[in-house]
Amino acid sequence: GDFDELEEDPLADTAERPDEEEEDGEDLIGDNMAADYEDRPELDQYDPSLVDDGSVHEPLTVEQRLAAERAMDNRDRRRLRSEPGTPGFPMSSSGMSDAGSGPETPGSEGRAKRRRMARSGATPSEFGDADDLFDDDKDVPAYEYDLAHEKLEETLSKGLGIDARLERKIRLSFQQFLLKFKLEGQTEPRYPDMLRKMAEEDHRHLDVNFGHLQQWSAQLVMWIAEHPARILPILNETLLAEAARKFGTYKSLVDTEETELRAAIHSFPVREPIRELSTRHLDRLVSVTGVVTKRTKVFNEVKRLLLRCAKCNFLTAPFDVEADKELKPGSCVECQSKGPWRVDRVKTLYRNHQRITIQESPSTVEPGKMPRSKEVILTGDQVDSVRPGDELQLTGIYRCLYDAATNARTCFPVYKTEIAAVHLHRKGDVKLIELTEDKVQQINDLRRDPNLRERIICSMAPSIYGMKHVKTAIALSMMGGQQKVTAGKHRIRGDINTLIVGDPGLAKSQFLKYIEQTFPRAVYTTGKGASAVGLTAAVTRDENGDWGLEGGAMVLADDGMCLIDEFDKMNDNDRTSLHEAMEQQTISVSKAGIVATLKARCSVVAVANPSEGRYDPQRTFAQNVNLTDPILSRFDILAVLRDESDPVQDERLADHVLCSHIRSHPDANGDDKAVRPKLEQLASHVEPLDQELLKYYIIYARQKIHPKIADIDKDKLANFYADLRAEAFRSGGQAMTARHVDSIVRLAEASARLELREHVLPKDLNNAIAVMLESFIQSQKHQVAEELRKRFSRYVTQATPVVDQLSILLERLLKDKLELLKNSRPAAAAPPDLSEAKVEVAELVRATEQHDISLDEVHAFMRSPVFARTFRVVDTSIVYNV
Repeated sequence: GDFDELEEDPLADTAERPDEEEEDGEDLIGDNMAADYEDRPELDQYDPSLVDDGSVHEPLTVEQRLAAERAMDNRDRRRLRSEPGTPGFPMSSSGMSDAGSGPETPGSEGRAKRRRMARSGATPSEFGDADDLFDDDKDVPAYEYDLAHEKLEETLSKGLGIDARLERKIRLSFQQFLLKFKLEGQTEPRYPDMLRKMAEEDHRHLDVNFGHLQQWSAQLVMWIAEHPARILPILNETLLAEAARKFGTYKSLVDTEETELRAAIHSFPVREPIRELSTRHLDRLVSVTGVVTKRTKVFNEVKRLLLRCAKCNFLTAPFDVEADKELKPGSCVECQSKGPWRVDRVKTLYRNHQRITIQESPSTVEPGKMPRSKEVILTGDQVDSVRPGDELQLTGIYRCLYDAATNARTCFPVYKTEIAAVHLHRKGDVKLIELTEDKVQQINDLRRDPNLRERIICSMAPSIYGMKHVKTAIALSMMGGQQKVTAGKHRIRGDINTLIVGDPGLAKSQFLKYIEQTFPRAVYTTGKGASAVGLTAAVTRDENGDWGLEGGAMVLADDGMCLIDEFDKMNDNDRTSLHEAMEQQTISVSKAGIVATLKARCSVVAVANPSEGRYDPQRTFAQNVNLTDPILSRFDILAVLRDESDPVQDERLADHVLCSHIRSHPDANGDDKAVRPKLEQLASHVEPLDQELLKYYIIYARQKIHPKIADIDKDKLANFYADLRAEAFRSGGQAMTARHVDSIVRLAEASARLELREHVLPKDLNNAIAVMLESFIQSQKHQVAEELRKRFSRYVTQATPVVDQLSILLERLLKDKLELLKNSRPAAAAPPDLSEAKVEVAELVRATEQHDISLDEVHAFMRSPVFARTFRVVDTSIVYNV
């Protein structure tokens, strides 16, 4: 029946017939053979316009012939997507042929394709010429690119490639996806804008969400996951053709036949640990997470090779170089020579190539096991996009390679595995994290909050009670100032360094861990476990015996924060190596013939313990901490934490810790998570920000806000510095140097950035002076500190709101009353209750007159939520609100 259908087909002369008939054919030799040569004048009539006997053609020059051959090669490549070695290329050879060509004779595959086209009634350009797809934004019916009923697996299981008809449907499907795909609830297509942005920034890749493709065509994403090496090149060519049609930026890529534009598939839903990658993942799309531990130099890899015959200088057709294909150029078309050949280095196409090693994150490794690593190949614009220390979310193709060295060593075939990167997402980079419009709107809504500064400071480590000075220092360090380059090309750092010193058990290390979890890019290390080269840079030998440079913690924390615990336990020599890194923010290396300067633009937050175990307020800061003046002068903020006995604060602290334990229990229900300390249950004017929103707030402030200093009170700053410097020489304590003028400016800029302002206001300068003064006073002996507070009160009062001043003053009066009650009772008696301490309103008014605070401000304070949160009035007395 099939044969009868072929007979009725008008294209039966070109249709596919059984091989037996094709081999036998028609018997042309017979009795009536001479009849074919009879004269028939009536049939020997020709149209003169179609006869070209009279004209004389000029012989083709070599250049014209080469141009014609190139044009024909390009046509064949577009039609059949031929690769070097497939039938149709001049330098065809069995070694370069497609895996699916099998034992067929050259040309048989071409005949088969012609038969398929004849059966379908299609022209060759309808199958292979992708340019037809991108003529305009015409509306293509869905059935033309519907892949639901296609059977790619059957074709590939037989060792055949993707045929031209299916390839065209895949191209058409992806092109329509780029033009039409809309997210749920949106009216505009998503990817045309992304294509335009890609062209504006001249990128060589387009980020395509795997989930979006899955909504568009489930069959296509299945093929991408199962056969990425075959499908992704088709998507890349489609993307390039679509981009070249719309944007002139990419037309030159098409002219040079360069297919460097990538469809970077990301958000692959199946995440695999590196140690679980096995043979079932080979040649499939995988998604892994890890830390970059090593990075090679950038090499030039041959992508498309063009050879010239060494005898006649004839240029061969291009060879697409692939690792798993053998390169056999065959014989020269011009002189039939089989070699030798030489590379045409001008016309050969190259691409960037780099290897990195990605290792499992230490936090994800099971106890008692060593972290595994895997090599990753970066090409094109991916090179140098990551550096050692970066945490990556990597999507790539897991593939195996023949490794001759390993085979020689093990004496049996072993294949080496690696991941060819498709998409890289670097975690923790402030510059790479994109803020959504909703997040930006939430952040801009916060600008109108009058208590924004207080809310952000209270949001720092909310599980830790009190310590406002430390939280302020951390908030300012996270925001940072504005770096500058002076006219003499001298660079002034914008990062703020902080030193926290205090008694044991005051959550100093917990502050560092909080910063590590909250700040996008932070590196944590300990002083005892870190050497000078571990913090700065080291010169090491690689596996080939060559010297290489490896960055330490401060280099890895570039554009972030470096957190150093147990700072006092470091050796003096190791601490000396930090001098350049903390001020100039560079690290110079001159070892083993390597002379280099690395960047270390990071804020340093260091934590130290007093040399005697506990901080002694009767001694100066330098006597309590075994640190030299050169290293201390590089810290902008000093914070001293003292573990002092205070019944009021101790009761609140215990309540805070207990509620924190109840809320954080793994089995906590809704009621448990709603438990709040008594202090937070009262009317409060400060509500901490959500921690997730705080992360985006910090990123937004560092990316978008660049405060400028215009009209600040220069005389005030100069007078404050002069007074503080004179006091430092008179009474000791922290050494004040010219660096601290820079520090005050940085703190003022950070204060402005904290409230998302582009200009530094006088109140920002007041806040900066208050932080600097508090740092200086805390570094003094106890007796000198109290005297300094009174002497410099005119600077502090301008920075501290009146409400806070009155709150501190009232707290001090109540503590004095409580201490008086305790001393008036016998030693065996129970300590007085908090509610017994009373301060008369008249007594508070007398105390406020000494601090130049008006009576109206006292009345306003007693009506404020700050007063109601902590105190209450009973008759004419003020007592604690317990």
